[in-house]
Parts: sequence; C-alpha cells; structure tokens
Amino acid sequence: MLAFPKEALKMQTQVLNNGLLSFEDRRVSQAHANEHWDRLTTAQRFAFYTLAKLGYQLLFVRQTPTTSTAIAKQEDQLATIDDEGDIDFHPDVVLRERRPPRKQ
Repeated sequence: MLAFPKEALKMQTQVLNNGLLSFEDRRVSQAHANEHWDRLTTAQRFAFYTLAKLGYQLLFVRQTPTTSTAIAKQEDQLATIDDEGDIDFHPDVVLRERRPPRKQ
C-alpha cells in the first residue's frame, strides 16, 4: 500500500490546525482526514495530492460495492476524484447543509 505523501499530510494538517474549515462547513479532525485518506485508491491519492497543492481539502469518500468517489473542496468550489484518479472540477454534486441539533 502506498504511504501518505508527507507533503500532502502537512498541507492537510496545516489546513485543519489553522482552523480554515469553518464550523458550518465540516467538523473535521485529523483522525477523520486519515480515515478518508485510507479509503482512497492509489490513483485517487495521487490526484488528491495535486488538488492539495491547489488548496483543496478532502471532505469525504463515498463508496459503493464497485466504485468510490472522493469529494474535495476549496472555498465554494467542489471537485470529485473517481477510482481511476480522474478529477472533475465541475461535478454534479450537491452537499447537504448542516442542520442544527434537535432540541429535546
């Protein structure tokens, strides 16, 4: 298995530690970022490394029994990475907005 490139890990850690993710966007900790990273194919990891250089953050990975799609974000711009590492900078993806917790 390919190891996480140190430069990409540094970039992702810096983004998380600098608080560049707002509370409304995503509650991400380094453990979650590593969990998502582990779900990427080798091709997706190389593609994300390119996106990380552009300032993208890995949000999550959607998996089905046969495919996986990585979702990355930079400000309001989304990008997806398919199993083969192809990046789509204009995906047809809509993220759900975070809802406030229900009052009991």
